[in-house]
Parts: sequence; C-alpha cells; structure tokens
Amino acid sequence: MDAFLANAVPTREVFGNISPWMRLAFYALMLASMGFLAWRVAWRARLWWQGRPGGFERDWRVWIRRLAVYAAAQKRVHRKSLGAVLHILLFSGFVVLTIGTTLLAIADQGPVNFHQGTYYLLYELTMDVFGVALCVGCLLALYRRWAIRPASLGHQRSDWLVLAILLALGITGFLLEALRLRYTEVEPAIARWSVIGHLIDLTLLRGLDLETSRTWHLWMWWIHTLLVAGLFVAWPVTRFLHVLTGPLNLALRPERHPGALAPISIEEVEASGQTGVAQITDFNRQQLLSLDACMECGRCEDACPAWATGKPLSPKAVVVDLRAAMAAPNASPLHGGVIRPDTLWACTMCQACVHECPVLIGHVDLIGDLRRNLVGEGQIAGPPAKALSVTWRQFNPYGRPESDRMAWAAGLSVPTVESHPNADYLLWIGCAAAFDPRSQKVARALVQLLQRAGVSFAVLGKQERCTGDSARRLGDEFLFQFLARGNVETLNRHQVKKIITSCPHCLNTLKNEYPQFEGTYHVHHHSQLLAELLQSGRLSPGDTPSSDPVTLHDPCYLARVNGETEAQRTVLQAPSQPLREMPRCGSKTFCCGAGGGRMWFDDPPAQRVSTLRAAEAAATGAKTLATACPFCLNMMSDAVARGGPAEGMAVLDIAEILLQRQPPSHGLPPLPPAHP
Repeated sequence: MDAFLANAVPTREVFGNISPWMRLAFYALMLASMGFLAWRVAWRARLWWQGRPGGFERDWRVWIRRLAVYAAAQKRVHRKSLGAVLHILLFSGFVVLTIGTTLLAIADQGPVNFHQGTYYLLYELTMDVFGVALCVGCLLALYRRWAIRPASLGHQRSDWLVLAILLALGITGFLLEALRLRYTEVEPAIARWSVIGHLIDLTLLRGLDLETSRTWHLWMWWIHTLLVAGLFVAWPVTRFLHVLTGPLNLALRPERHPGALAPISIEEVEASGQTGVAQITDFNRQQLLSLDACMECGRCEDACPAWATGKPLSPKAVVVDLRAAMAAPNASPLHGGVIRPDTLWACTMCQACVHECPVLIGHVDLIGDLRRNLVGEGQIAGPPAKALSVTWRQFNPYGRPESDRMAWAAGLSVPTVESHPNADYLLWIGCAAAFDPRSQKVARALVQLLQRAGVSFAVLGKQERCTGDSARRLGDEFLFQFLARGNVETLNRHQVKKIITSCPHCLNTLKNEYPQFEGTYHVHHHSQLLAELLQSGRLSPGDTPSSDPVTLHDPCYLARVNGETEAQRTVLQAPSQPLREMPRCGSKTFCCGAGGGRMWFDDPPAQRVSTLRAAEAAATGAKTLATACPFCLNMMSDAVARGGPAEGMAVLDIAEILLQRQPPSHGLPPLPPAHP
C-alpha cells in the first residue's frame, strides 16, 4: 500500500493496484487503438496525395507562428459567444490532459522518475483544473447541440458520441483520482492538491472501506482505459479528426496575401488540357488536406453575405461536399453534380469566410479554381459573360472606348504623366470612376482635394486599362494576366513608384497581385492619403453642413482584405457630426454584394446583399451613409433608391464628404450639400 508519511516526498505509482498482466493488456489495447488511428489517418493522407503536387508552405518559421497564434492562442475562436467559450474549454482541457498523460508515461518508463515533490503537487493541481475545463466544455457543447442547435453548426450523431466519451473520460478520471486517494490513505496536506478527487473522497466516498475502494478503483480503471481506446478509434472517423488536420492545415497553407489569388500559367493549361479544377484531383494536395481540416463550426456560413440573402452558396457546404467527393471521386461529376454552377457564381469573394475560419481554409481559392474551369469551358453567360467579352475588346467592363477615359475630368486641370512626368503620385482612376457617372463625381472630388492640398500627382489618362480584378475573380485568368502585364509595362515605362486609388479592388490588385508579374509599387487608398493630409494640416477638417449623424460602410477589400479600418474614420471625424457604427464594421464588415465579379450580375430584389446592408445602415439612425469604394457606392445607392428603411439616406464617398467641409480656398468653392 502506498501510504504517505508526513515527511515523505509527495508522489504516487503510475500503475498502482494494477497487476502485471493487466498492464500488458493495457499496452496491447493502446497499441491496437492507436494503430487504427494511424491507419485511418494514413488512408486520409493518401486521399490528399491524389491532388496535384505542391501547395504546401515550407518555411518552418511560418509554421511556428501560425501554430502559436491560431492553434495555441485560438485567435480566430476568441469572441463573445457560447461556441467560442466551450471550444476554448474543450481545447485547453484536451491538450493539457494529453500533455499531462504523456509526461506521466515518460516519468514511468523513462530513466528518471520526475513525478514527485513540488512538480507532482503542481501536476495534480493542473490536471484537475483542466479536467474541470474539459468537463464543463463538454456539458456546454452538449447543451448547445441539444437546446440551441445553431443552424450553421454541423450536426452529426457521431458528435454526441465523441462528446460523451470526452465527458466520461473526465468524470472517470476524477473518480479514479478519488478512489486512489481513498485506498492509499494519502495525507490531507498532499491530497488537497488533487482538488476534485479530494472533494469527491470527502463527500461521496466517506465511510468506504479500503478493500472496496481498491476494487472500485480497478473497475473504474478498466472503464477509463476502454474509453481512451474508444476515443482513439473514434478520432479519425468523426469530426474529431480536425484535432490533427486543423493544425496541419494551419502550418502548411501557403503564405500568400489573402487578396491575391494564385496564378496559373499557359504552360500548365497546355500540359493538362484544361483551365482550373474540373475534378477533385485537380486541386493541389494542401487544398485537399484543408477539406479534412473543416470542423463544420459554421462560422464561415454565418459570415457569408450570399447565404444571408438566400443564395445557394454555403462556404461550409462547399467544403463538406468537396470532402465527400475526395473520398468517392467517381460517384458524381464535380461540376453540376457535387457543386452547382449557381453556387459558385453566388460568391462575392469578400473573404469573410476565410477571415472567420479558425483553421485557415481557403474557401475563396477553392471557388476561384472551380470558376476558372467554368469560364475555360465556356459555361458563363449573360451580363458577366458580356463584361468579360467587352473587356477583351475595350479594356474595361463597361464597354466604353479608350477615348472616353478622361471624360470625368472635363473642366478640371488634371495633369497626365506626359505633362507632369515627375509627379510624386500616380492617381489611378479605375474603370468605375472613369465611366460610371456616379463614381465620376468621386474622382472629381478627390482631384479637387489633392489640388487644394498641393499634392503632386498625375494620371495615365487614356493609357490606363482595367486592372483585371473582376476578370480574375470571375475566373478568366488569362484576361486578367493580359491586362496586368499591359498595365505593368505602362507603369514601369513611366517609372511609377507610388500609386493612389479610390477603388479598394484596384488597390488590392495593384498592391497584392501585380507583384506576381514584376509590378511592385507603393499603393495607397485615397482614404489613407486624405487622412495624412488632414493630420499634417494640408487639408482642413472644416465645418459640417449638417449635424445629422453619419454611418460608415467599410469596403471588404479595404477593411477586411487589406486591413485598413482607421483612415476612413479619420477622414469622417467631425465634432458636430457624430459617426454611428453599424454592428458589422471594420474588419468584420458586411459585403455590399458587388465583389467577385458580382457587380455584373442581376440579382432578384429579395437576394440583393445591398438591401440587407442598407437596412443595417438605416437602423443606426444616420442620415448619410459614407463609403470608400465605387462598387459599394453604386450598390448602396441602388439599395437606397429602391426604398425601404434607408429611403432618403444620402450615399456619399468620404472624398465628397471631406470636400463639402472645406472652406473656400484657391478660388475653389466647396461643393454644395449633396442630395440623396
């Protein structure tokens, strides 16, 4: 009997009360169950290896950083919700108990038994604390699945099994601890460190004789052992697999800016005879691994604007359906069978799903690769097909001739790269501001602000072409590359170094995708330059023509994709005109519905994302809706014009608002107040 004396070093036997043959049976059972786990994981790995070679991040420093931030610190899970709380409890409890069990095995089988003294006491306390975390997390998860049942959360019978096993492991572990304390008669000063076991011993086991407690301990040990083996068996055939594949995907997803899609080359197309992904094995190996990393938590679906407006796209369902196809690649055709075309076309590529995913699954990359194949096979029609066609001919999706590129600047003295070759900044106008009448007003306002501030700038004029953002995201990769290479050649010929643009989509393409074609520039959004000019005193915050509050719609490709959330707020700051934020703002903003080439689709009124967003803006009580993107300006203006709760709200770009506030200067009067 392991009776502790008052002056003894605190410790305990690892296999106390367990006979030698039982230990052999224990190791045989563990080897068998762990062997099944390894076999199933190896089988899944063979499925990943069906894909194209490559796609894995190879920098070990990136692995460590991601695992520390996203796995250990649970960065994407931290938010005020029951799901986040229970996942952190489950994660921390499981990880610490697993580490603790591994350390116990090392101490027992290794050359030095360090499981004693102060270490032992702290070990017992730590295991109890995180054992409670595991049990509480399981109970909260069971409650959430039974009572709340979020629609976006995946629901499978096996989830109940895994949670039940984990909860039973926690409970039997505490009962084992209490029975051990009882039959070994551990002194209270030491037993108190095993907090939960000590409490169970004092309350539920009081009066239990030593022989009975020893027998109960043996039975409980076998139950606990069988539960551990059951967990190993259930692990690879249930959603619990993400405990292994999630960290793998976190480490191995390629390090690439979220706003940059991976390029494909003509050589690849000639070698394969196709563009994009036609069958599941056309994805690369990392992408197939990422399918197994999905835990079906539903965060991507909750954030998806397409799903919120009744479209057929669920980012979670896309991943789950592709995962099923990976295991049975010949069961159904990928296009039109596993994934319908209207599902793919519904995506705005706003990156909300990717931004929310705890294990960094690249939903947008998956959809983009599938779209490329649809376009390559000619399976695109209607307005988006027309936009691509006229872009090939006229170098802009509006189908306007190059001679109209400077029509927006009529009456303004706008310098070009020919007349002002040494300008500090190139002002990239973009197709919307060049050809759309509403966006042209933004370009004019921005030019007047730059002139008032004495900024040295020039424009390309008729040499400017579409950046290719819509073409790439619709899936016409070669149209994008044609435009990108032409623009890079023009920019490099004029030795452009710094670019300003009012379009976040142009910003993203010029900044994050043109380096793929040897076009590297310092690209700034107009909100960033205007904020600098305000802070340096070169522009005045001025007086507001109205004290009515204003609300801000953050463009996805500015706030979420490129991380700029403060500059536009700096521009809007005014003592007499309060800014009222919408619930979904900053990097958590909600899409306007125009991204991913959706600008060129015609949605039914009930499925327009902008209508939902306009209602959110109206709920703030603001009279003016500010934004900083021509696509957002267009979509939100249309939503307001359709009536509803936002009817009568003025929709303005931040440059227009700032120009209205400017005092008369250099003979340039401020703009009159805008009307909705």
